Amino acid sequence: MGALDHLRGMTRDVAHPRFLIFLLWLTGVLAAGQFAKVSVTFDLVRDFYPGYGPSLGFVVSCLSFAGLMLGLLAGLLLVQLGFKRLLLWALLLGGAMSLLQSTILPFEVFLATRLIEGLSHLVIVVAAPTIIAQISPQDFRNTAMALWSTVFAVSFALFSFIGLPFTQAFGLPALFIIHACALWGMAAVLWRVLPTLNLPQRGFPSGRQIMNSHLKAYRSARIAAPAAGWIFYAGSFVALVTVIPDFLESEQRAFYAGIMPVSALVISLTLAVFLLRFWSPVRILIIGFLSAVICAAIWGTGAPVGPVAILMLGGLGLVQAGSFASIPFLNAETEDQALAQGAVAQAGNFGNMLGTPLLLLLVELFGKSGLIGFAFCAFLAGAVVHLWLAQQRRRAY
Repeated sequence: MGALDHLRGMTRDVAHPRFLIFLLWLTGVLAAGQFAKVSVTFDLVRDFYPGYGPSLGFVVSCLSFAGLMLGLLAGLLLVQLGFKRLLLWALLLGGAMSLLQSTILPFEVFLATRLIEGLSHLVIVVAAPTIIAQISPQDFRNTAMALWSTVFAVSFALFSFIGLPFTQAFGLPALFIIHACALWGMAAVLWRVLPTLNLPQRGFPSGRQIMNSHLKAYRSARIAAPAAGWIFYAGSFVALVTVIPDFLESEQRAFYAGIMPVSALVISLTLAVFLLRFWSPVRILIIGFLSAVICAAIWGTGAPVGPVAILMLGGLGLVQAGSFASIPFLNAETEDQALAQGAVAQAGNFGNMLGTPLLLLLVELFGKSGLIGFAFCAFLAGAVVHLWLAQQRRRAY
């Protein structure tokens, strides 16, 4: 019996696979909350650290540092040291950092805890979707991966609509404590019900193994493909949600800022799931990129920014669902899936770090034309890179 069959057999014995998938998805929502708990309450964070000005931005962005530097290494470590073991340790570490942050530390120490929290976040977002891909029944796998793609949107919505009022009523430390307890509670539940992926435990990887894993991943048109497109998605999604409201009337900004991410969430769980029953994930995400290109071109005709932005972000819902579904679709082996998830984490953090500053610069220099050009070029590049990698895969077989 192979490792995959062994895991699925254990899953049937311990808990229904769809229940485990839901728990792992909820774990991803909590991991995304490591970003959301600070982003959504940023004004309150500023009150605790007055006088730091632009440096306060690092309390959000420094969480991406671990993913940027160590994304592929996380995938390798999970294979070498064990998915369940590292996932549980990551949840415990994340909870400890959140509890420590509730004491309102000195700013420099708070930043240090956020860096450590980034390690926890990275392991969770690589381990959980890889396990989901392994335990999902074949006829449910694409739906499961589309569900995983929604964790950030769901987390930000929860922290906006529930977490922010809670924080305003009970204070920022209370939110951090609740988040810590949720992470520890999830660790306890998963320790009880999650089976162990039966892969050979090979210890900590050597420097040569780390280098070889990077070469293997980024030379492969299968392993690297999800990350290659994701860098354009990640670099654009957050940037557009941040900047588009500046082109709207003041009374419209709050509505569109909330509805744009929701449009991506809805499309991921409806149209994307439906299309994944008939088409490959790669085809669907390419369609998503091209639909966003068309929306950018429509902007160029003078169409109103807001309604077209909703359509554009909806198209990106196809990209996010198709990207995560493409990982197991293109990579059958658990190790390759883990490396692909690590590469996606690396690419996503790189895109997040570059996208918003670049778009702000283009808008400052060229106004609305900078916005249109940024969106058009980024989404066209995402489609082209996937078409090129698909051609490379065809040549390889």
